[in-house]
Amino acid sequence: MLKANDKVKIIKTGEVGYIDRILDNGERLMVRIPASDDWAFPHHIYVDKDNVHRVGDSVKRKKHSGNAPF
Repeated sequence: MLKANDKVKIIKTGEVGYIDRILDNGERLMVRIPASDDWAFPHHIYVDKDNVHRVGDSVKRKKHSGNAPF
C-alpha cells in the first residue's frame, strides 16, 4: 500500500520522487519530483498507481566485529 511521502520511481521516465497526494481512491498519485540543477523548484506529475514502483532507501550497514564495546 502506497502512502504519502513514499519514495517512488516513475516507470516510463525513470524519475524518482515522493508521493505528495493520493487521489481517486488510491488509483492516481501526485508525485513531487525534487528540484534539479536547472530549476530551483520541484515539479509535480500525476500518474496512475500502476505506473510507479516503490523505491527503498538503501542503508549501508557497518559490519559488526562481534566484540562488545564494554
